Amino acid sequence: MRELRWPGRQPPDPGDFCVAELDEEGIYHLVELLGADDRPAWDDVAVVSQFRLPTRFPREVLDEASAFQEPDDAERQGREDLRDSWCATIDPEDARDHDDALSLTPIGRGRSEVGIHIADVSHYVRPDTALDREALARGTSCYLPGGVVPMLPEHLSSELCSLLPDRDRLAVSVFVTLDSKGELHGVRFAETVIRSRQRLDYGRVQAALDGKQPLTAEVQEPIEGLMELARALRRRRFANGALALEVPEVKAWVDEQGMPVRIERRPHLESHELIEEFMLLANRCVGVEGAARASGLLYRVHERPHERKLVDLDRMLKTLGLPRPARTDDPAQALQALLRVKLDPPHRRLLHRLVLRTLPRARYLERDLGHFGLATTQYAHFTSPIRRYPDLHNHRRVKEWVREQRSAAWDPHALERLADRCSATEQNATDAEREGVRVKSLRSLEGRLGEQASGIITGLIPQGFFVELEDAPVDGFVRPSQWLDDYFLLDPSGVRLVGRRTRRSFSLGDTVRVTVARVDVPARECDFALDAPMSRRRVRARRRHG
Repeated sequence: MRELRWPGRQPPDPGDFCVAELDEEGIYHLVELLGADDRPAWDDVAVVSQFRLPTRFPREVLDEASAFQEPDDAERQGREDLRDSWCATIDPEDARDHDDALSLTPIGRGRSEVGIHIADVSHYVRPDTALDREALARGTSCYLPGGVVPMLPEHLSSELCSLLPDRDRLAVSVFVTLDSKGELHGVRFAETVIRSRQRLDYGRVQAALDGKQPLTAEVQEPIEGLMELARALRRRRFANGALALEVPEVKAWVDEQGMPVRIERRPHLESHELIEEFMLLANRCVGVEGAARASGLLYRVHERPHERKLVDLDRMLKTLGLPRPARTDDPAQALQALLRVKLDPPHRRLLHRLVLRTLPRARYLERDLGHFGLATTQYAHFTSPIRRYPDLHNHRRVKEWVREQRSAAWDPHALERLADRCSATEQNATDAEREGVRVKSLRSLEGRLGEQASGIITGLIPQGFFVELEDAPVDGFVRPSQWLDDYFLLDPSGVRLVGRRTRRSFSLGDTVRVTVARVDVPARECDFALDAPMSRRRVRARRRHG
């Protein structure tokens, strides 16, 4: 380090945690002081600083947001009034913003109309306002273990735009007519005013669907009807070639001091699929209509995997002795069949991770290239405008159709820049969310120093391999040469380390016994010892105390 500069009056003390930027001349500039130790309560602050997430809203933005009040008669004017019709939200138990609600109306001849009601954020966030500029700069909300870094001020995100129960809320609704087989017979869009009857969570709905804890008849009947339609939509989707990838979300629960209470893989419930299918359908309906109108939508695209990636996947699976994709000209069909193979949970997770690594990232684009994972074309994000700017952009286009206005003439270069911007902010937020969970995972391992556990190998590099513990979705790194009298080499397939002398090997998916040997939260590092238990003298944690 050549030079370190701090523009503040009081210089940092030794041991303080800081955020620094490196300029082109190799000089570090301290831009933020985090504090004198690594208290768990500051973990999210460190992640926010690391990923340059904006935390404070400018005064102008807050003033614009606070000027809005509960919807009045003038704002309800010209909208379909659905306040007397049943609808409900279904979200995670800890959700603070509620973008979407569903309604169900039987219309005869074996058909039903499903209302997919999405918060009308565009009513409040107008183009060329401070609110809009700030929402674009943020691009998306970021969900960390200790809270959310929202795209919109709380007065909008958790109040006026959130579809809270027993409150009048403005919405943009997609009405779809479906038969019992999930075939689409009609679509229409409308500006509406709704009043949610219930705020349900996935666990409560699943208990009702399983018959363990039925809801009242007013709620149970439409929920069961929506679930039947969602099952039909899901069957059709997979019959068309969509991939059934299962990559469990890891959730870190923390207490008021920021200490992890538990870290778990969130179970996948059928109630998740109920919401997922109707959100996918609404997004697809918007994409199809937008393509027909050439209306300047942002599309969500997911390109097919490169042939080289598929060859690499086949080689890795062959080396590991796992099922391999069939030889076919249709990679979607081959991958879909592969993902249906029955495996034990750890190897199933491994297989799905390897397939996911084969696929390119989904991104936003100003033109439609199709969505490989969903096996569809003309797909656009629409259903989460509280937390995603592309959805807000697309809402504005839908309202132009509803009002029979000519779509704004979009400069294709400006739309391309917008797509790139939204893709970048999304990826940054995703990386920050993963880092937030990673930090809390390390915190949880601090209390397990010297403890033995079983785990599965999830990744390899020339220096060693990563192990995810079986009893909790947290991982650490093993350097086998440090614990075994041998030198290990990564084989050409990249999925196996082999000892030069003993020929002992470690492969992806192998189960190993490890001991938690070292945890360094500030450095984001955790080392596991291999095989034998260690004495407490060798097990250590690098911790800083104020």
